[in-house]
This record gives sequence, structure tokens and C-alpha cells, in this order.
Amino acid sequence: MIRKAIEYLLTKSGFARPEPWLRDTLGIQETWSGAEVTAENSLQSSAVAACVRLLSESVASLPLFVYRRTDDDKAKAPDHPLYAILHDQPNDYQSAWTFKQQLLSHVLLYGNAYSIIDRDDSGRVKALWPLMPGNVSIRAVDGRLVYEVWQNGKRAEYDSEDVLHVRGPSLDGIRGMSIISMARQGIGLDQALAQHGASTFKNGGRPGLIVKTPQVLNNEARQQFVKSWADQFSGALRAGKTALVDGGFDVQEIKSSNDDAQFLQSRQFSVQEIARWFRVSAHMIGDPSRLAYASSEVEMLAFLQHSLRPWLVNIESEINRTLLPWRTQFFAEFSIDALQRADTKSRYESYAIGIDKGFLEVEDIRKWENLPPKRTPAAAPAMIPAQPAPEVTADVVQ
Repeated sequence: MIRKAIEYLLTKSGFARPEPWLRDTLGIQETWSGAEVTAENSLQSSAVAACVRLLSESVASLPLFVYRRTDDDKAKAPDHPLYAILHDQPNDYQSAWTFKQQLLSHVLLYGNAYSIIDRDDSGRVKALWPLMPGNVSIRAVDGRLVYEVWQNGKRAEYDSEDVLHVRGPSLDGIRGMSIISMARQGIGLDQALAQHGASTFKNGGRPGLIVKTPQVLNNEARQQFVKSWADQFSGALRAGKTALVDGGFDVQEIKSSNDDAQFLQSRQFSVQEIARWFRVSAHMIGDPSRLAYASSEVEMLAFLQHSLRPWLVNIESEINRTLLPWRTQFFAEFSIDALQRADTKSRYESYAIGIDKGFLEVEDIRKWENLPPKRTPAAAPAMIPAQPAPEVTADVVQ
């Protein structure tokens, strides 16, 4: 009723075709299949839930550090006030993992993720407080953005420098569009197929066998036959037993039809289409028919490059723009070393080449492998690359 009333008011007020961001906020998503798609019920689709979890949990698992720029490189800055907030605990009730997972989940599902920047009297950031996207609206006032927030029945306004706002793909640069909004037709089809399959089993599901009798049976005889058959052949332990049927009974098995095969193909296609919208490999969300790469190492590198990296750069850019002005020597960056690690054999072979050529040292390699130092750094001699032995000629021998 509420949703219909909102639709009526939008139509009467001249907004018969409201913008996508407004429909996202109101949770109104029309689909050709007739299924209603919202951010919340889209997670009932296993493909959507798997994509959101894969991306958000992968990003959440990567450590986020504050670095200091040096003359020729960068160094971690654990003494910076933001280091502990971004790396350990952004607020009183969330860990860094939970905060990052929620942030990207909001961007994927709603198109926008908002967090209030809580500063102390000196202007230093002391906490980041996430907001539900449906409680936030944005308007431009005199060339600046104002965020209107409703919480606990109270309204408050914040300037853009007081809100960490990570956007999804955007056409106006102010509000992001959710993947759910862009992929609602495919998600609606997946939901309609799931609903069709469930209703078929509930209301019109076909039995596995048809038993023909030479004469009409009364209710008692029917129930006795069904019970006797179930007692003998139902369950995994009784499957495959030989059935002996007398009395003129004719038992026929109902085989899968072409419609059944097409239904399964449609479900599989909807999974692949949803994975395409989230820009992940269908194989990574449980579709074994879509192995796109020859090895897991290559697949992980492709996932990092094409699926995760755009989101990582997006989050880093907003953090650096809002929390760490570009004029300073500090910046925030995700560490992706864990995802770039090759298998053990390939790593050790590359380490051997680095040591042989002289640009790697043992202590650096032990650090990358999370091993303790073999000796104190001051006492650790640099490895000297092996030099090929001089060729011995006949003249030298003489």
C-alpha cells in the first residue's frame, strides 16, 4: 500500500518517470518478468548474494594502511592518527573488516556508501560512523554538496567534508547507481525462474512414477499400495532395489523432458548474466561450467585486476580526498600482496632468480613469507650473486 501510494504521488506530482537513484531509495524496481527487485530481496538470489559476498569480503580481507611518502618510496605510518582507524577499528562497535565489508556491500546494493566523519576539537578524525543509504539525501547548494541525514527520528545536515561518500558508477558525479538497479532485469528473471520452480514443486510438481492399475482402487487400497511402495523403495539406502509388481500393475517412470532441460539452462544463464553485471567470473560464484582460466593463479590475478582493483582505487580515492588532503605527505592504500602471491614453487623460483641477479636479499624474502629474521639485520650479510666460472681453455692448461 505504501509503495503504491508513493508511485501515485510521484505520478501526480509530474515525476511519472523518477530518476534511478530515487527509485533505488524508495525500493521500487520494475522488471519485465513482473518480479519486484529491491536491494534486500535481491540477496535471495544465490548469484547476487555470492557476488556481493565475493567482492565485499575480498576487499574487507585486504589490509588498509596509511603510508608516508619518502624521497624514493613509501613507508607505513603507524604513528598517524588515521592508521589505527583504517587498519584496526573505525568506530566503537565495528572492526576494520566489518566496516569495509559493509561499505562495499552498500555500494553494490544501493549505489552509495555514507559514513559520518567524527572529529575531535582539533579537527583530527577519531571515528567513522556508517549510515544506511536510505536515510541520506543529497542536494547541491551554492556549488557545494549538503547531506541530509535522518536518524532516530531526527534530521541533521552535514557538509561534504564531514561525510565519507563512496559512489558506484555515476552519471552526474553526485549519486552512484547500484549494480542492482542496472541488473534488475536479469535479477528479476532469476527470481521469476526460482519462483516458477518452487511453485511447480509445491502445486503442480510431477511424480517420479506412474502406476496403472487394471481396475479402480478404493482409497484404502491406494493408501496401502503407496505406503508399501514407500516402505520398500523410499530413501537413499533403498534406492536401486528391484521392484516386483503383481496383480496387473504397470509401473512407468517419468523422464526429464526438453522443457526441464531448458529450465535448467535458463537458470544457469541467469547466474552467468548476474556474474557479468558484477564483473566476476561465474566460476568464482559456483558455476563449474564456466572455468575461464587455465590455472587458479591466473584466475586470481584476473579477479584482482578486473574485479577488485576498480573498487579498491575508488575507496582509496575517496579516503585520500576526504580524510587525507592530497597536499600532505600521507596517503591510504590497500595492500594486495596476499592476492598476488603465486604458488610456492613459482615464488621460490622467482626468489632464486632475484638473489642470483642481486636485486633481492634473504631477509626481504623471509619477511614476505612471514618468517622471522634469520639473524639481526645488522649482522645479515648481503647475498653475493653467483658468478659463472671462467671458461678453461687448452692454452691455460698448458
